[in-house]
Amino acid sequence: MKAVDMDEVSFSYDGNSVFRDVTIHIDEGDFVAVIGPNGSGKTTLIKIALGLLRPQAGGIRLFGTPIESFKSWELVGYIPQKGDFERNFPGSVDEVLALKGGAIDKKTLELLEIERLGKRRFSELSGGQQQKVLIALALSSKPKLLILDEPTVGVDVQALQNFYSILKKLNKERGVTILLVTHEVGMIQSYVKSVLCVSREFSCQGKPENLEDILKEAYGKSFDIHHHKH
Repeated sequence: MKAVDMDEVSFSYDGNSVFRDVTIHIDEGDFVAVIGPNGSGKTTLIKIALGLLRPQAGGIRLFGTPIESFKSWELVGYIPQKGDFERNFPGSVDEVLALKGGAIDKKTLELLEIERLGKRRFSELSGGQQQKVLIALALSSKPKLLILDEPTVGVDVQALQNFYSILKKLNKERGVTILLVTHEVGMIQSYVKSVLCVSREFSCQGKPENLEDILKEAYGKSFDIHHHKH
């Protein structure tokens, strides 16, 4: 079954086209990196997948169900862009994790390496630690699909590698389908299973080993990939 299906989706803000006729198919169990130029509609695309925005044309299905009638939102976890959650939240990690009312199992806390942070103030954590706490919060409903919008902005390289390794474990060991918006093009090849590039009237999916060909289609020939040493 497909976790996400988008067929010929078009979206405009106040008459200004963001993208047109985009078709995307994401299998259950996939780990997809969404890349593209600034302003290409990446965040808009995932907000449509979350039902937060309604396109002017096209159809969306989650786990085979048209989004208009999809009710099982507990199957979908979402980590918004940095800044959409109050990073200066005055409470402890335990208080953040209690926001959805459910208990986070110990194995999840251990997997995310935050099992000893419960009494720490959320605002005192590093950016990488805060993101792990938010992932734990998103996992509280045991979702089958986890959507993350540029979760590693401001995170150092070492924390970045650790963060991607954890996502890979969630995907491999728990079968969570992951849809990740990122600009870390030089990092993703070692972790994701497929790459989706969006650029207004263009969308292309492929394997990470074919990343440079995908980028040439989207950006033209004028681009550089900077690889992190890891």
